[in-house]
Amino acid sequence: MKDGGHMTKKPYTYNQLNILNSVLEEGNYTQAAKRLGVSQSAISQALSTLENNLGFKLFMQRGRHFVPTDYCLELGTLTSKVQAVEDELDQLIQRSKVFESAILKVGLCSPLPGTEIIKQFSKRYPKLQTEIYFGNFHETFSRVVNGQVDVGILANVPKGDKFQFKKCATQRLVALCSPNHAFASRESISLTELATETVIFRTHGSTTQKLINEALVKINLEITPTYIVNTQESVYDAVYQNLGVGFAWSESAIRKGGFVKVPIAELPSDYDEVVFSLKNVNNLVVSALMNSLDTSG
Repeated sequence: MKDGGHMTKKPYTYNQLNILNSVLEEGNYTQAAKRLGVSQSAISQALSTLENNLGFKLFMQRGRHFVPTDYCLELGTLTSKVQAVEDELDQLIQRSKVFESAILKVGLCSPLPGTEIIKQFSKRYPKLQTEIYFGNFHETFSRVVNGQVDVGILANVPKGDKFQFKKCATQRLVALCSPNHAFASRESISLTELATETVIFRTHGSTTQKLINEALVKINLEITPTYIVNTQESVYDAVYQNLGVGFAWSESAIRKGGFVKVPIAELPSDYDEVVFSLKNVNNLVVSALMNSLDTSG
C-alpha cells in the first residue's frame, strides 16, 4: 500500500511467513528448524518479531508445549498458499533454466494438429529448440518407443501402460478428391464406388491405409491403387494435381484449397489424436508440454 507517495512497510517478511508455515506443518520448532536448515533460536526470534509486528499472540504456552492460537491457525491457511506460490515459482524458474539448453524432439505423421501445438508451446518457451521428425504411423510410433523422439502426435494410438497420453484433436478418415471431381458435391461415398476410380494408397506402416485395408476386407472388396505414396503430404499433392482419389485424416492438412474432403460410409468412427510419450521418462519439457494442453482451452 502507498501512503503519501511512500510505500507502507508491511508488518511481516516472507521469510517470517515461511518460518511460521514450517512450524505449523512440522508441529514444533525443532523439526521446523531442521526443515529450514536454521537454529531453533532463529525460529524463536523470527516468530517473536512477527508477533510484535502483528500485535497478536501466535502461540500460547501450555506446559512444555506451544499451542497455536486461533488467529495463528487462520494466518497459517494463508501462509500455506504463499508457500505453494513460492514452490510454483521455483519450479517455473527451474524449467526456464532447463529450457534454455533443452531440445524437444517431436514425431509427427501430418502437419496438423502437431505443428500448431508446437507453435503455441514455443511461444511460452521461446528459447526452447524443437526438432520435428515426419514419418508414417509405424515410423513415428517406433521413434517414441525407442526413445528417438520425446513425444509423438498421432491418431488411433493403441493404449498401453508404458505411455502417457493427452488428447489434442478428434479425427475422422475421409476421402480426398479434386474440387472438380464428381465426388466433390457428395455428402458421403462408399468404398465400393472407388473400384472404377483412380485411387491413391499409402505405403505399408500408414495407419490410414491400415484402416482402409481393414474396411475393404470387411466388405470383401479389392482395390488396386494406381499410385502408392509414402507420406500424407504426398497424398494431398497427388489429389491437388488431380491424379486420383486419396485418403487422409480430416483435420491434418495446413493447406486449405485444391481438394475436397468427403466422408466414407464404411468408416463413420471418430478417432482421438493424442500427444503421447513414454511414462517412465522424467522430462521437464515433456511434462510442461502435456500441462500446456490442459490450459490451452
